[in-house]
Amino acid sequence: MDKLFSKKLLALAFTVVLASCGGGGGSSSDSDSDPAPSTGGDGSGQGSGGGTDGSGTGGSGSGNTTPLPDNEPGTVIVGDIETADLGFARITSRDITLPNGQPNAKEVHGLPHYISRTDSTQDDNLKSVPMRSYTAACATDTDKPRMFVSKTISEGSGDDEVTYGTVYELQYNPETSSFDQTGNTTILKQCYESHGISASADCSRVAVLCNTEYRANERYEVQGDLVEQYGSDWMKMEDNISPIDARIERDIGLMISTNHSQYIGYFTDHPTLKFEDFLPGLKTNFPDTDFGDSPSFKTIKGNEMQEEMAYIVSQLSETDYNAMVEYIREKGYKYNDQIWLMEWDNKALSEKPAAYVVNKMHGGGHAGAQELIYVESDSKGRTSYAFSVTARVFDGSYGGSHYSAGMTIIDRDNWSLNMSGSNNRGWYWLCGYGHVLNIRAFYNPGNEKYGAICTSDGGKYYKARGLNTIAIKMEDTSSTSSFEGNYNYLVPSDNAFFSNGGGHTVIPVDEDTNLSLIVSPKYIDDAEMNRFLQSEYGIDTSSGGPFDEQCSDNTNCFFSYMSSSSNPTISRQGLRSGDALDSSSLTRIGIAKVDGNGSIEGEGFKWLVEEPDCQISDPQLIDLKNGRYLFGYAQFQCISDNLSYNRSSAKNGAMRMLVPKAYYVMEIDADLNVLQGPVKLTKYGWGGLDEPVFLGNGKVAWSYIKNPTYDNYGGGKQNVWQAMIYHSNSAN
Repeated sequence: MDKLFSKKLLALAFTVVLASCGGGGGSSSDSDSDPAPSTGGDGSGQGSGGGTDGSGTGGSGSGNTTPLPDNEPGTVIVGDIETADLGFARITSRDITLPNGQPNAKEVHGLPHYISRTDSTQDDNLKSVPMRSYTAACATDTDKPRMFVSKTISEGSGDDEVTYGTVYELQYNPETSSFDQTGNTTILKQCYESHGISASADCSRVAVLCNTEYRANERYEVQGDLVEQYGSDWMKMEDNISPIDARIERDIGLMISTNHSQYIGYFTDHPTLKFEDFLPGLKTNFPDTDFGDSPSFKTIKGNEMQEEMAYIVSQLSETDYNAMVEYIREKGYKYNDQIWLMEWDNKALSEKPAAYVVNKMHGGGHAGAQELIYVESDSKGRTSYAFSVTARVFDGSYGGSHYSAGMTIIDRDNWSLNMSGSNNRGWYWLCGYGHVLNIRAFYNPGNEKYGAICTSDGGKYYKARGLNTIAIKMEDTSSTSSFEGNYNYLVPSDNAFFSNGGGHTVIPVDEDTNLSLIVSPKYIDDAEMNRFLQSEYGIDTSSGGPFDEQCSDNTNCFFSYMSSSSNPTISRQGLRSGDALDSSSLTRIGIAKVDGNGSIEGEGFKWLVEEPDCQISDPQLIDLKNGRYLFGYAQFQCISDNLSYNRSSAKNGAMRMLVPKAYYVMEIDADLNVLQGPVKLTKYGWGGLDEPVFLGNGKVAWSYIKNPTYDNYGGGKQNVWQAMIYHSNSAN
């Protein structure tokens, strides 16, 4: 029998739903509410993510009870050695066949790469870019230092593709100035990806971050579940099963109408349900609704048609209703994967490592680098690990999800966490404001503090400018003023993980100084900044360039300028796409000097590289430990290429912002003066989110694919990589 529904009753119910919404950041397609954290401050700056994501990569949520396999031995083969003379340095490279000859895995879909995003709609000939890889060095005070590499490898293709983590060791050979393989290799069958890696100074202890499946610890022997033992409620929230079930029971019509594209497929794909069978009853019960000339199930969508959808649901048979509920459960459930810290303590890599569950908030968008840092016995006698990672938490009421990031610090002495309270180390939620697009951890040995630099899609104070946050957040967040961290700069970005720039890394100089590496367009015309500096601060800019290196008032002159809407900024091209690249989208790379707590107050910037024709990105900064720093960057799409401008799916445009034309290196000092270079590299490169490692005595090492530049790009999946060593002539 047809039923008459009351719009007033449903409107009242929906008002109650909206009354629970609040907070900053983006909004979810399931829910636009932002739950407040249970500890550590107010939730005013969190982000809420799209609600259509399923499990993270590799996470099934299927209740699989099959035990996870152990790691296995592997074989790495070294090949030819090449040398390139740069004048002030040289690079030696050696071909490395990855473990068991398997290719690396390609990067996950939708990952921000500063000026672009990895999409599945890339050029068919180029396919992809490699997944992030990581390196750690040890024995750097000897003539035979070693490098450990963490990488994700691939087996099979298409629907049959399986990915695993892998770790292998290389040792420096002073006779060839390149790497030899040591035979110390493993393939981590327990992990669908391996990320950050660290090693003790004497190489006796090696650890890696293992991305594994939802509730994987129930299928494998782990030494401890640190999240369950020491984590907050949010840190333990692995799934949204209960909220989805509760929502189905309460307001299934609202659920389908507001999450139309996610759930309407049950009706549109059903073999027997036809819209015309429901139409007469809809017209009778809702005489004021205009269903259009060609109505269909897809017509019934949006909050304003929730009653119409509820009516359709009420007319289903018991069998069809139960099938719909199961369909919604299957589509609606989301699961967080786990991250394990796996450690070999005086063991060969082929032996079974100790495993600890250290994160259950890894799901949805896998953004940013998962660096792992190890500190052995600081001045307080503490031995610790730390890593940063994007985080997802589920909405307790509506089954939606919210995204931000955290930094976990692990007390290695007793395998514990202390994420809240007056003596907390680390934080599980929020860096900057909104969703976090990129995050990278660092450690300052001078003040013995961990921190992280992050790029987000929200900006609490500069929304009118269309610019969002680059922030630095340190380990101690007991002060509410530091809950979001210290704003470092601003960048155009959005909640679809598109940005035009971002913060890459932080390099400590001393206990009171860090160098922060930034990619960003130019926002302020030189003439306007000259006027501002002269009128507001009496700074004479006639003898030199205007701008940031002279910008050091109590808040930093850049932020002082941007905070007033009366100060004009350069009109920018749209973030997503355009007919062609124009100069307002061109990026530059600079370094901000910040204090030991990451604050830029009283400090300034220096822009080291900008080009009048091309996008530049993928910067690197490595301390050579002799007063010099290796600085690198990559050149991408140029205005003169006359290509369409699209960060997402343009056949040439998107890849032009993922695969560089060339890489450049130079040496600078701590005062940001260029000492040598830049010199162009065409045969060698690095991953945009990767980070080289200091190898001792003026050497820097890293690993990347062969033929990394656009004109001769070898593709994003290769089984032979290069292990490269930069040798600075400045070393004794």
